[in-house]
Amino acid sequence: MRKNQFLSNLLATTIICGAASFATPAFAQDDQPDAAPAQATQPAEDNTVVVTGSRIRQPNLTAVSPVTVVNSQDVQLSGTVRAEDLINSLPQAFAAQGANIANGASGTATLNLRGLGSVRTLVLINGRRLVPGDPGSSAADINVIPAALIDRVDILTGGASSVYGADAVAGVVNFIMDTNFEGVRLDSQYSFYQHDNNTDPFVRAALDARGFGYPTGSVADGGSWDTNLSIGASFDDGRGHVMAYAGYRHSDPVLQGRRDYSSCALTARTAAQINANNAVRYTCGGSATSANGTVIAYDS
Repeated sequence: MRKNQFLSNLLATTIICGAASFATPAFAQDDQPDAAPAQATQPAEDNTVVVTGSRIRQPNLTAVSPVTVVNSQDVQLSGTVRAEDLINSLPQAFAAQGANIANGASGTATLNLRGLGSVRTLVLINGRRLVPGDPGSSAADINVIPAALIDRVDILTGGASSVYGADAVAGVVNFIMDTNFEGVRLDSQYSFYQHDNNTDPFVRAALDARGFGYPTGSVADGGSWDTNLSIGASFDDGRGHVMAYAGYRHSDPVLQGRRDYSSCALTARTAAQINANNAVRYTCGGSATSANGTVIAYDS
């Protein structure tokens, strides 16, 4: 009797434990659908690679001769209508023949790196030599280079004579043109110089002492109008490319007579001369040549 009762109790205990052991996975399965949305809301891993400038190699830091690069955006932002003005604004360039010269101008635009001469500065277009254009020397005339089609300009100052010869003793200027331009583009720019004639009173005193007149007020002169039309198209499924360019440029002069400080050639006086001439710091000079001739009379 007791043995049967013990077996019944043991069977009941086994069934209860088994039910409990089966119930535990059941509760775990009921929790899984609630945990799935939590896993779906986790942000995805960001695999973006950020490159900082500290590890980027710069050729100019190790190169024997540094190269200065001027891109097309610099050309547009500067408002330059002449290619020589763009190069002459760089510190390694010396102003040669161009729009800045009146007396002795040849009508050409040449480049002069480091002041060593235009004939020692080699000019290239897409890596090819530009033919001479100055009537008085072998320097290249860059008036034929349209500023609107310049993609970039590479300037190498020094160390190029071993590759290009004696023509590149001062350096090389390589104009890279936009040879893949397609479409029609019309560029037009206008610029001028504005000056307020309010020079130093000591300069005006020197002009008054010689009886030289000078302008007053604000003046605007030296206007430059530049219009360029560029047309480009590809053919034969991109195997060929053709471009056409036409431009018109008109520049007004900046006259010496419209600047109050340029009415004469000013010469600074010494301290003794200033004290002896009522504190006049400058004296007016000038050229001995004139259109009507000059007579100099010496009184002994």
